[in-house]
Amino acid sequence: MNAPNAKRIVAKWLLGALFGTFLIALTSPLFVRSYVPSRLDPLRGVLVLQSGHFYRWRSEGYATTAIGPHGMPGRVSLDATKPANEIRLAIWGDSQAEGVGVADEEKLHRQIERIGKQSQHTITALPLARSGDDAADWLAQIPRVESALAIDMHVILVAEMVDLEAAIATSPDTSPEIESSQLAAQNRIASNVPAFVIQAIRRVLRTSDDTPRTLRFSPGPIAEEPSPTGTLTIDQPDWSAVMQRIRSASDRPILLLYSPRIHRKSLTRIAVDDDQPTGDSLAEIKQAAHSAGLLLRGVTEKLVDSAENNRWPHGFHNGIITQGHLNATGYAIIASEIVSEIELDDFPVH
Repeated sequence: MNAPNAKRIVAKWLLGALFGTFLIALTSPLFVRSYVPSRLDPLRGVLVLQSGHFYRWRSEGYATTAIGPHGMPGRVSLDATKPANEIRLAIWGDSQAEGVGVADEEKLHRQIERIGKQSQHTITALPLARSGDDAADWLAQIPRVESALAIDMHVILVAEMVDLEAAIATSPDTSPEIESSQLAAQNRIASNVPAFVIQAIRRVLRTSDDTPRTLRFSPGPIAEEPSPTGTLTIDQPDWSAVMQRIRSASDRPILLLYSPRIHRKSLTRIAVDDDQPTGDSLAEIKQAAHSAGLLLRGVTEKLVDSAENNRWPHGFHNGIITQGHLNATGYAIIASEIVSEIELDDFPVH
């Protein structure tokens, strides 16, 4: 190959690479999530997305979320003074309650307010859920925000009962240690590096569940995990202690709203995930909550009924329906249950 031909091939290759990169950059907002700077919220004591930004999500849903004060997804403002007739709720939970895959107008807090208005109630719901949070995170934040945000009632959306066990598994009174220099570096990357570049690097270094990716090859024999011997015993949680710990976090009403993920077990049967409590075990949890002075309500039957009528309350994940997060239909069911509970139970407005 002579020099002119080689230069021509290299030039075409570079031009193709540049054009391909430009095309990816131009279309990536349609397919790639965004990365938003974070900050330590002084009131909540946890890392939240910075207000004023828009968080784009493109997995198990397709939405852009406006980030408001205290990192609240979908609520861009909050009145400093609460009207006398307003009922103010704090919504806690994990990514199932966070709702970044759902349009702001259809998020859980907006549907609660909309249904409440139809029922002649002035309700303001504060979306304080964060992806990955459990009871230890919620109980640490509740005393911090309760008076400052004039909370009248706490609503904890429980998708998996195991999240409640963290109430006694870890201390809820310690704030996370955050390295300011590391946070600043992450924020610089989020602000200055295109999202599709960050995503490409993450896919190389991390797995889909955000754990470090390991090499598929290495010198020497492949290490094998030893097979477990004997009978595996699973300690049952002390639900009475769990509920008492949750109750001790606040003297205001706390509603535990159980919303398990459901799936189709056969062509004719829809049920909750197999690892979720049912029957006697669920009755034990309900009794423990009642004894502790907590409200525990479930929407399992309503979710199943909705799915049986082809109105699935969960979205897609890896192409499989019901395996994703709650969608607008699921939030409508949960919001109706929460407003109904407010109508049934009188509680003081602070």
